[in-house]
Amino acid sequence: MAGEHFFYISPNQITGNRFTLDTGEGHHAVNVLRLQVDDEIWLVDGVGTAYKGIITENGRSVTGDILERIPNHAEARITMHLAVGLIKRDRFEWLLEKAVECGAASITPLILDKCVKKSLNMERSQKIVQAAAKQCGRSLFPGLHEPTTLDNYLRDRPGVTICLQNTGDIGLANWQMEQSLREVSVMIGPEGDFSENEMDVIRNNYIDIVTLGSRRLRTETAAITALNIIEYGG
Repeated sequence: MAGEHFFYISPNQITGNRFTLDTGEGHHAVNVLRLQVDDEIWLVDGVGTAYKGIITENGRSVTGDILERIPNHAEARITMHLAVGLIKRDRFEWLLEKAVECGAASITPLILDKCVKKSLNMERSQKIVQAAAKQCGRSLFPGLHEPTTLDNYLRDRPGVTICLQNTGDIGLANWQMEQSLREVSVMIGPEGDFSENEMDVIRNNYIDIVTLGSRRLRTETAAITALNIIEYGG
């Protein structure tokens, strides 16, 4: 679908088989992409459904007919959660975009001992997540959580949880082959990795420590590599 453009549509902008784009999306469709009446259009609602439609009016508002509904469009077969130590803004924003493209269901920034940054511009980051999800045609927009501590994350972590370390006990691809995964949480440290105290906490919570190999990877590289291995295998 390299030539397709996706637009966000709130479920309350759909009535029966009719849709109406909001002002911003309508402006982009008509004034930027120059879409016309009878052009086909793709829509995603962010809560699990994509729609194929056709524009019937592009005057003061952009409206049209829904031709097809596609549940879980472009979603990963495994629910993957990413918990990652905060890194510098430009690198973390790149990580957000690529993690969305690689199928992460949620992203939780961790405030860890070796984090240089301790806060996140949530409004800006949410926009990056939504734009990335829309660009790659995901029907379910990933959740972006407020930065939290390691203890708080471990208390409420979803699914089977693993921690990535280059000195891990088993390779991620081999670990995955031994599992029957439906939902997994992947923990990754910041630049400088987890501290020894944090690793003690992780071990005391009986979390498997896995590796992507002997090379030390940047946080953002480890994140997208892990997501791809989990979804598609080694």
